[in-house]
Amino acid sequence: METGIAEQDLLRDAAVVIEQGRIAWCGAANQLPEQYQQYPKQDCQQQWLLPGLIDCHSHLVFGGNRADEFEKRLQGVSYEEIAHAGGGIMNTVRATREASEESLYSSATKRLRAMQQQGVTTLEIKSGYGLDSDTELKMLRVIQRLKENNCLNIQSTFLGAHALPPEFKDNADGYIDLVCEEMLPMVANAGLADAADVFCEGIGFNLSQSHKVLFKAQSLGLKVKAHVEQLSNLGGSEMAAGLNALSVDHIEYLDEAGVAAIAQSDTAATILPGAFYFLRETQKPPIELLRKYKVPMAVATDFNPGSSPIASLPLMLNMSCTFLV
Repeated sequence: METGIAEQDLLRDAAVVIEQGRIAWCGAANQLPEQYQQYPKQDCQQQWLLPGLIDCHSHLVFGGNRADEFEKRLQGVSYEEIAHAGGGIMNTVRATREASEESLYSSATKRLRAMQQQGVTTLEIKSGYGLDSDTELKMLRVIQRLKENNCLNIQSTFLGAHALPPEFKDNADGYIDLVCEEMLPMVANAGLADAADVFCEGIGFNLSQSHKVLFKAQSLGLKVKAHVEQLSNLGGSEMAAGLNALSVDHIEYLDEAGVAAIAQSDTAATILPGAFYFLRETQKPPIELLRKYKVPMAVATDFNPGSSPIASLPLMLNMSCTFLV
C-alpha cells in the first residue's frame, strides 16, 4: 500500500488500547503492558488505523438533484444568477417538499454510508431545504432517525433561514418572523436540533435578520453557527462571533476586522473548499490572517446537491492544501 509516509515513521504490528472511549496506550504489539493483555481484542486485519474524521458542515438530507446547474455554470452563468432565476436552493426545496420522509431517509442513508467509507465518524447535518414548518420538521425527523440507526456521532442543525421561499417573495422580514416565532420554538420543544444556522448573504438574509434568528435560537437553548461572507462581506462573521457562535462557515470575503472579532470569541472558522471549487470561485478565504490571529480552522465537505456535491472529506483536505494555501 502506497502511503507517502517514510518507512521509519510507520508502526507495523501495533496495538491500541481503548478505555471508556479514549486511547489509553498505543505501541508495538509485542510491548503491550501486562495490565492490558487480557482485554478483548479486535483484529484489524493488517489495515491502517487512522483517527476518525469530523465533518462539521453538511446538507446530507435533500430531494432531487441539480446536475443541470453545473452545466449552466460551465457556460458562465453565476451562482447568484441561477438563484435569482428560481434555481439553486429553491430547486432543491421543491424536490424536498415533494419527497416522502421515507425516501429522504433512504437516500440520506446511502450518502451517509459513502461518508463513513471515507473515514467520517462525526457528522453535522443541516435542514434548510423545506423553508416551511412541515418540511423543515420532516427533514429534522430524518436526521433524528439517522442518529438513532447509525453508529456515527451525528449533530443536527436547523437551517430554516437558508433562503426566502416563494410564499414570502419580497417579504423577507415576514419569513424571518415565521422562523423565529413558529419554526424555532417547534424545533426546540421537539428536541430535534442541537444548533441553528442562517445564510447571511445578499441572496440570503441581511445582518439584522440573521442576528434575529441566531439570538432567538440562543434564547431557546440552541447553539448557533452561520453561513457568512461567501459571496460578499456583510459583517456576518463579526455578528456571529459576538454571539460566540460555534463556527462561521465559507468566509471567502472575510476581512481583517472580521478575523479580529472571531479571535476574541470561541468561534471557529470553517473552510469549505468543495463549494469554492465547484462554483469556480477566485476569492480565497483569508488563511494567513486566520493564522496570524490564531483563529482555529476546520475543513468540511459542505456536501449538498448544488454547490458541493462531494462526500469525501479526505478530498476536501487535499483541496485545502492545493487550492487555498
